[in-house]
Amino acid sequence: MVDHDAEAGSPAVEGIAIGRAIVWAADPIAPRAVRTTEQEHARLAWALARSTSGVEDLVRLLPRGEAELFEPELAILAELGPTLLARVDAGQRAEDAVNEITSEVATDLLADARARLLDGLAHDRRSVESLLEGRDGERVLVTTTLTPSVVASLPVRVVGVVAASDEDLQDIGRESHAVILARARDIPLAFVRADVAGAIGNDDTVVVDTTVTPASVWVTPSDAVVQNAHARRDAWARARTADESKVTEPLTHLGIEVRVNVGSIYEHIPASADGIGLLRTELVFSDHASAPSEAEQHGALRAIATRAGERPIVARLFDAGADKALPWLSAPAGSAARGIELLRMHPEILDAQLRALARLAHRTDVRVLLPFVSDASDVAQIRERSRGQLPVGAMIETPEAVVRCESIAAASDFICIGTNDLFAIVTGQPRVDAALSPDRRVLRMVQRVVEAARVHGREVGVCGEMAGDPHGARILVGLGVQVLSVATGRFARAKLSLREVSIDDCRDVAREALA
Repeated sequence: MVDHDAEAGSPAVEGIAIGRAIVWAADPIAPRAVRTTEQEHARLAWALARSTSGVEDLVRLLPRGEAELFEPELAILAELGPTLLARVDAGQRAEDAVNEITSEVATDLLADARARLLDGLAHDRRSVESLLEGRDGERVLVTTTLTPSVVASLPVRVVGVVAASDEDLQDIGRESHAVILARARDIPLAFVRADVAGAIGNDDTVVVDTTVTPASVWVTPSDAVVQNAHARRDAWARARTADESKVTEPLTHLGIEVRVNVGSIYEHIPASADGIGLLRTELVFSDHASAPSEAEQHGALRAIATRAGERPIVARLFDAGADKALPWLSAPAGSAARGIELLRMHPEILDAQLRALARLAHRTDVRVLLPFVSDASDVAQIRERSRGQLPVGAMIETPEAVVRCESIAAASDFICIGTNDLFAIVTGQPRVDAALSPDRRVLRMVQRVVEAARVHGREVGVCGEMAGDPHGARILVGLGVQVLSVATGRFARAKLSLREVSIDDCRDVAREALA
């Protein structure tokens, strides 16, 4: 697909996207201290619509028997709407009206409706979702600043991303969680010069092709370019589907499983995947301004479990901190806490999540994974808090955790190695470059963890970018890793790369990488 009007960009996530632009700027608008009655009415009406659509999504995605459990919440919201709006029209603040009417919460569905409404009122009206109001069809997000929370909360009809960069496009790193999340959600992403992104306006037709290098971005392209793009996208999708059809058989000759990483209730789970190896629960609710209720968590997780069927689901507890900021899960001023340490600072949120997962475990093979574990006591505390109702695994992501890996393995039911953070900490390089240039120090740490886990009979998985790279996957299998969890867009390629190799081939590759 060649056109002289195409702008060159740096491909970050492979694919072809066609849609009209939605421009999202990074600088928030300062909230009004005093709102008019009309503004309060508009806020509440939007919160009601957002809450209703959220429940409708669950009803649509859940099995019929379970969807029926959430249908009364739609009736609750419909009944609350006129009463709440009337109070606001009489001069009451929207939050006050919600709090007063729902002050005596009688059921968990009313509590869930209340939480949804308050979250909607607190939600930044400049979210991508709110910008899409009144705009139909598939969209390509155009932004000057790409953040993890923006990517995680993109509605399904945002089919591509064009992000501005002031760096040399040939030198752009793919280090951010935002890029990793776009890859996990299979959203084509291209970086372009800031002046190119700045020239794109709302509703301009945009075509993004990141299947080539450099990437090509067309703004208001000709009909011929759009038709060609549709044909190429269809052919590319068919090739991906064909690859998935080739990997239906398990990799029993290697004794490993290939699972997928998931961060949304909408994500595709390949039929031949051996389960969900990493459910990023914080991403499922990253567009929330307040912590999700237990009922909302259970409903969303059940919708995901329905897609997984009887296959195992490894659900990581809310992982916040560093560049994954959540407004409802923040560290105290001056604290650098993240992962499980940060969660323990919010016991109500932690316990609500454990209860939601325990409810799910009654009918699904769900296992809980602790992010950024530092020692065995982290595992012991969560096992106690969950009353032994859930298998508990530890995520080893730091050199300090590697040093303590034997005691951590002894306390855990399984181990997952986060090679992205481990690589970044050890080498000082971007986390996803681990797939491109495996570092021997990191590989020796992986080997050490595998050996410690083997002593205690614990399964070891890897969920970092390295697992989705064909060469990296062979190294990991050669080191003794038993589970690889990869982005859905890389699943077929990763599994295909292992179909024709033997365990001895993988061990040879691992020895060479360690040498």
